[in-house]
Amino acid sequence: MIVAQTRAFCNSCNSWHESELVREENTICGIVRCPKGDLKYEMSSNAEMFLALRKKSSTDLRDNNVLTGMRYVLNYISITNACNLSCTVCGASAKTNSKNAVYLSVEEICRRAEEVRHQGGQLLHLFGGEPTIHPDVLEIVKRISGMGFSVGIVTNGYMLGTNDQLAYKLKEMGLTRICLQFDSLNTEVLEKLGRNYLKEKKRAIENSFRAGLSIGLNCTVTKYNLDEVADLLAHGLDLGISVKNMTFASAAPMGRYKLALQDSADREQVITSLLRAGGRYGFDIDDVLPLPAYLPWGIQTHPDCGAHILFVRTPRGVKPLNKLIDLLSVYRKMGRSRMRKSLLSKYLIPAFFLIISVRPGRLLESLGIALGLLLSKRKYSLVNVGISNYKGAMFLDEQRITRCASAFYTSTGPVKGCLHFFSDKSCIGSKEYEELHGSC
Repeated sequence: MIVAQTRAFCNSCNSWHESELVREENTICGIVRCPKGDLKYEMSSNAEMFLALRKKSSTDLRDNNVLTGMRYVLNYISITNACNLSCTVCGASAKTNSKNAVYLSVEEICRRAEEVRHQGGQLLHLFGGEPTIHPDVLEIVKRISGMGFSVGIVTNGYMLGTNDQLAYKLKEMGLTRICLQFDSLNTEVLEKLGRNYLKEKKRAIENSFRAGLSIGLNCTVTKYNLDEVADLLAHGLDLGISVKNMTFASAAPMGRYKLALQDSADREQVITSLLRAGGRYGFDIDDVLPLPAYLPWGIQTHPDCGAHILFVRTPRGVKPLNKLIDLLSVYRKMGRSRMRKSLLSKYLIPAFFLIISVRPGRLLESLGIALGLLLSKRKYSLVNVGISNYKGAMFLDEQRITRCASAFYTSTGPVKGCLHFFSDKSCIGSKEYEELHGSC
């Protein structure tokens, strides 16, 4: 059964072809109709859940006129392709031999940061490789934060865990947050992933807490840790107020991927496993929503890219925000909006949508939490839990790519995330292209 017809980029001939999203029994696949032969990518092993999430989406996939106002929300600069670990699922295929590694100059990184600013970006993440091993990382953070960005580092955490002063120094230079790779609490699983540094990762979290940095926890999901993601969610939620974000993303066969393809997981498998923690934190499948679409914010996120659960942390515990406010109703109101960007549309209209979507009997509690989020940030915070399907991202759907809200700023300019990682060396700005030209 054909679910949707689209176009997709074909890595076999580096062209765009007519393509289809199809359902085969309980599986969803993307099929690229390449003249050299069809290419087939499995998107999901749970068609019912996949299609239910699509149905919830407020993104208008039929109206391409909305794309003129899109912007990149997540902006990345890979400052080196070197790393101090050799993970078995490294999408960046980072270099462990320093002789073959590239460390971008501070001036080149600032030049790319200027391009981020030109594109209207406010959030900027330093990427790698492993950014903390760049010899000029402190100067880089200082320079970029001085340009007015909210700066984060995507890290394996090893240096932050072995050098107790590094988090403080980065904070002093203007760093806002770390995004720490945290895949398991089981040393045997970490050994299989080439990341058996649990003690150092826990120490990295402690050091970052003490330094006053916000923390995001990133989990790459394979069959080895799929059954553990509910425990990892609980671990992150229980760590405290500094954890603002968690991401659970299926491992993708790109870069240095040493597992079998079937050893990965898809988004719906991750959601199913996360729901095992639902009884403890009061959430269920109704609280899992596609990311919102809102033109004044410049986002029209495709429903196949990811889903999320939004929690609110209060002195009385953690609870899903959707149980207080009908977020699906809010997102649909936002998705229908065609207002231009303004102070009113960016802030006041979404606040109005939230107020009129408070669930019956929850108004006073919601108002109390709203005041807490505004006035008591040491006791109240929002926690976003994202679920991404990098495995399914191999199907480079045009509708999804054109709505992508993330970009890697390369030597040739911004390149959308999936094209950067999944395209080959013939595609300008891809990871392979950058390495071929002595960059990253």
